[in-house]
Amino acid sequence: MDIRHAEQIVQSILEKGVVDTYLKNILFDNNWEKYKHLFAGNFSQDDFSAFNRFFGACLEISEARRRMLAIFDAGLCAKAEIAQKMILEIESPQTAEGQEERTMTINNICTETWNFDPDDPKARIFRSLQLMGRLSNTIAFEKLKKISSMP
Repeated sequence: MDIRHAEQIVQSILEKGVVDTYLKNILFDNNWEKYKHLFAGNFSQDDFSAFNRFFGACLEISEARRRMLAIFDAGLCAKAEIAQKMILEIESPQTAEGQEERTMTINNICTETWNFDPDDPKARIFRSLQLMGRLSNTIAFEKLKKISSMP
């Protein structure tokens, strides 16, 4: 199920051609790392390499997503801090002119949609997508399905 979920996320990224803050988490828990020892007798070295490469790429994508969201959140906090500062610097905030300036400041900041969007996490995600491959089309995945009694 982890593999199919990850491949659905990858397919979504490839179809959109975009990585943004709406990217779903590709890997909730690294079950492969926890349980791969259970499959030692069932898989060849090549099979293990394919699974390791796939889940390694998933971890890299998860980490890049986490960084991208942290930077997005930091940008929102910085924007809020600037808004507060600008509002507090309004001279005569009780006057009609002060209230008008306050309203304009809030509207300008709230309608400004740009937020710092670093390229590095996105580049890491796209590089990882190129390395991971599609695991569900491999013989190793078929072996895993048989072991787990999945259809």
